Amino acid sequence: MEPLERLRAKISGFPGYDEEIERRRSDEYVRSYLGEALADLSARCALPTELQRRVDELVLRVGFADQRSFAPNRAFAGKGSIDGGDVAVADAATIELADRAASLDAASAATYLDDVVAALDEREAAIRAATLKMM
Repeated sequence: MEPLERLRAKISGFPGYDEEIERRRSDEYVRSYLGEALADLSARCALPTELQRRVDELVLRVGFADQRSFAPNRAFAGKGSIDGGDVAVADAATIELADRAASLDAASAATYLDDVVAALDEREAAIRAATLKMM
């Protein structure tokens, strides 16, 4: 199954990447999906203070779009579409990572949170690279 198909199978109404508004909504849907998984992990597991702090920071991070990734879009709104490509791959990987949270316990949370940070960094890099292709 292609990344965009996987995303649409997991997130009802997933808009895709054709226009700026769709890219922004897709970003929001993926961040929200991960944020909910992190919040559920936090509620389900009694995490040590340091891990709870990391979860809280990640929930805050996914609560807002990375403005560095989307700032160039304002200048190029309506100038073509971004193929889902690497962004869709990164988004699908982020959703799969979010789904893993349901099976975790406090002992495996630290490694999982490291994986979340790496996935978010990769995702933001893919969004910036795709945006630059439009220039």
